Amino acid sequence: MLPSNRENFPKAKLKFVPFELPSALKSPNVTCFVIGESLSFFGSWMTQIALVWLVYQLTNSAILVGIAGFTNQAMGLIITPLVGVLLDRWNLRYVLLTTQLASIILSSTLTFLTISDRITVTSIIIIGTLQGTVKAFDLPARQVIIPRLVDQKADIYSAMASHSFLINTAKFVSPMIGGLLIASSGAASCFLVDSISYLPFLSAILTIQVKPVLKNLSEQKTKIWQNLKEGFVFAYDFLPIKSVLTLQIVICFMAMTHVNLMPIFAKEILRGDAKTMGFLMTASALGSIISGFYLVSRKQAIGLEDIIARSAAILGLSLIVFSRIENLEICLVFMFLIGMSTTLTLASISNFLQLIIVDENKRGRVTSIFTTGFLGVLPFGNLFFGGLADRIGVTNALLFGGACCIVGAYFFSRKLGTIKRIVHPIYVDMGIVT
Repeated sequence: MLPSNRENFPKAKLKFVPFELPSALKSPNVTCFVIGESLSFFGSWMTQIALVWLVYQLTNSAILVGIAGFTNQAMGLIITPLVGVLLDRWNLRYVLLTTQLASIILSSTLTFLTISDRITVTSIIIIGTLQGTVKAFDLPARQVIIPRLVDQKADIYSAMASHSFLINTAKFVSPMIGGLLIASSGAASCFLVDSISYLPFLSAILTIQVKPVLKNLSEQKTKIWQNLKEGFVFAYDFLPIKSVLTLQIVICFMAMTHVNLMPIFAKEILRGDAKTMGFLMTASALGSIISGFYLVSRKQAIGLEDIIARSAAILGLSLIVFSRIENLEICLVFMFLIGMSTTLTLASISNFLQLIIVDENKRGRVTSIFTTGFLGVLPFGNLFFGGLADRIGVTNALLFGGACCIVGAYFFSRKLGTIKRIVHPIYVDMGIVT
C-alpha cells in the first residue's frame, strides 16, 4: 500500500496548486515582449502623473490641466483609425522600434526642459500632442503583434491576458512611485525614469521572433481610404465584433470618466482631501490587478462573452450604489468593484477581439477601431461628464453613467446566444474547443 500511496501523492498534490504559469508565458518570445512593454508602460504612466502635477504647479488652473490632458488624448480619435490601415501594410517591428525611439526623445526633452527650468505650458501641450500621436501608433501595434508571437493559436488568449495583467500591475505601482519621486526629486525624475523605461522594450523588440503574415497585395495597392472603409465595414458586418465594440464605447464614455469626477466626489461628498482621493484611486487600481490576475488564471477563452456581459452590469450597479454612499470605508469597497469590473470588461473585450479576428490582413484596422473607442471617446466623455456634474451634481452624474452601463450590458446580453454560435467554429479551428 505504501508504494502506491507514494506514487499517487505527486498527482494529488498538483491539484492543490492555485496558480500555474500561463501557457503563453512558457514561450520566451512572449515573455520577453510583455515584460518589456510593461516596463515601458510603467514609465509612461509616471510621466502622465508628473505632467498633470507640473501643469497645475505652473498655472494653478484646472482648465489648463484639462486642456493639456485633452490635447494628449484627442489625437487618438483623429488618426488612430487611419493608423490601422498602415499597420496592416507596414512591418510591425519597425513601427514599434520607431515609436519607442520617438518616446525616448520626447521624454528626454521634457527632462532637459524641466531641469533647465525652461518648461512652459505651451511646450508641455506641444510635447503632449506629439506623445499622443506616437501613442496612436504604438498602442494598436502592441496588441496586433501579440497574436503573431505565440507558437499556437490556442495561446492567443493566454498571451493577451498576460499582457493585460502586467499593464494593470504597472498602472497600479506607477502612481505610488511617481508620487514619491515628485515629492523627493521633482517631476524631472519621472521624465528621466520614463526615458530609461523604453530601453528594455527596445531590446525585446529586437530580440523577438514575429511570425510572417502573407500580405494581400491587392489591398496594399488599394487606396488608403478604401482600406479604411473596408475595416469599418468588416467590423460592422461581423456581429460579435460590432457588439463588443459598441459596448466598449458605452463603458469608456459612461464609466471610465468617473476617474475625473473623483476629486469632486472626495471633496464635496466625503468631505475629504487629496489623501481621500488617493485612497479611492488605490482601491480602484487594486481591483484592476485582481481582475487581471483572474483573466490570466482562467487559462481558456471560452466564456469571455459571459464575463463581458456580467462585468459590465456589475460596473453599472456599482457606480449607482457608489453614488449614493457618503461613508469612506464603504466607498472604498465599491471603488474596488468599479476598478475590477471596468478592467474586466475592457480587457475581456480586447482579448475576445484578438481571438476572433480570423483575417490577419484586417487585424490592424479592427484593433485601431478598438483603440479609437478608448483614446478617442474618453476625452469627450470627460468633457461631457464634467459639464453634467456641474449641472446636476457629481452623484447624479455617476448614477446616470451607471444606469447607461446597465442598459448597454442588457442589450449586449440579448445577443449572447447568437455571438456564441458565430464564434464557436472559430474556436474549433483554433483548437480551443473540439
